[in-house]
Amino acid sequence: MALIKAKVPTESIDIGMFVVELDRPWTDVPIAFQKFQITTERELKILQEYCKYVYIEIDAFLWEKKKQELSEYTSSSTLPENTPIHHELPRAFSTFQAAREFAIELFESAKLGLTVDIKHSKSVVNSCMISILSNANALFWLTRIKDRTQHTAEHSLRVSVLAIAFGKYLGFKKAELELLGLCGLLHDLGQTQIPNDIVNKPGPLNEAEYRVMQKHTILGHELVIHDSEIHAAIKDVIKNHHIHVNGNGYPKSQVQTPLSQYCKIISIIDAYDAMTSESPYKLSKSPREALKILFDQRDKQFDGALVEKFIKMLGIYPPGSLVRMTNGEIGIVTSTHRQHKLLPKVELVQNKDGKLKRSIIIDLRKQPKDAEGNIYKIAVSLPDGAMGFDMRQYIQTTHQC
Repeated sequence: MALIKAKVPTESIDIGMFVVELDRPWTDVPIAFQKFQITTERELKILQEYCKYVYIEIDAFLWEKKKQELSEYTSSSTLPENTPIHHELPRAFSTFQAAREFAIELFESAKLGLTVDIKHSKSVVNSCMISILSNANALFWLTRIKDRTQHTAEHSLRVSVLAIAFGKYLGFKKAELELLGLCGLLHDLGQTQIPNDIVNKPGPLNEAEYRVMQKHTILGHELVIHDSEIHAAIKDVIKNHHIHVNGNGYPKSQVQTPLSQYCKIISIIDAYDAMTSESPYKLSKSPREALKILFDQRDKQFDGALVEKFIKMLGIYPPGSLVRMTNGEIGIVTSTHRQHKLLPKVELVQNKDGKLKRSIIIDLRKQPKDAEGNIYKIAVSLPDGAMGFDMRQYIQTTHQC
């Protein structure tokens, strides 16, 4: 029997496999032995938490049969999880807080007509990129933290984070990711030029107010048009991110030019975040509801191929979203499986009475059972803040951020 050493993603390892090498030093992983056969669920979970890949010793003939089965895990269209989410969360939280503070300052400066600090903007975007390239799910969690008093700045930061992640998923190079992140951060700059009583109106806008609000794309473009340090793609996104792929939307133009890839991406993410965020005049939708609307509007308002890829990236239950289980418990989705989008990993955080509980992470693919012996299943996707759940407070108190 000819044995070979084969690289296997930890999502696909099983009890019985003989592990001979990790994708990191053995001392970084709380396992007693170097080179061992997986014999317990605990060992399996430790490897899956700390490692993205391991190397196993396997018969060469069996490996040829196994490779086809594992091929689904080697797609380049995946977001990295190089660091366990609970290790990445503290750094991501610090990154997000600093980025949030800068975004607020940026929009306050724009309101006064000051020049955009593009150098600092790039630095903030690159900090977000570092976290996303380590474990995108950590920043996904943080995009669920929302403060209605800083709606425009926080919305723009969330669009930037999701755009960087989506660009990574699509295979964008580092310079393209930076540019896409800047497009997201600056796309709504023109809202700083709209009167506060319209931007923060506690009710639906009337027709006249809506026409004023629509001017934010032109006003934002006017803020940056003469700034030679701002890339043309960013200026284009600021002006055109509300134009639909079917030609509708605004601002209206006599000349119909094809929308850039950057514009199409920001258009999708801008709408998704707006739908999943509470505003002064509407309640937020659950991520699942928002994704359904995007899907229904493919090839009308949004680029159809990009919408489908965006949904594939996030999954039906995006990381960071709240879900209610069939037994009434509340959980946060920590990550999704590429081929099992309806069966994500979930961190259970509240019991059925709405009280915080000692959190545990369950993998729905493995059909875990609750205290009554019933298999855990997701009943419904919930909007942010449902059941009185405060994501910021939970992350700060539970994950030492």
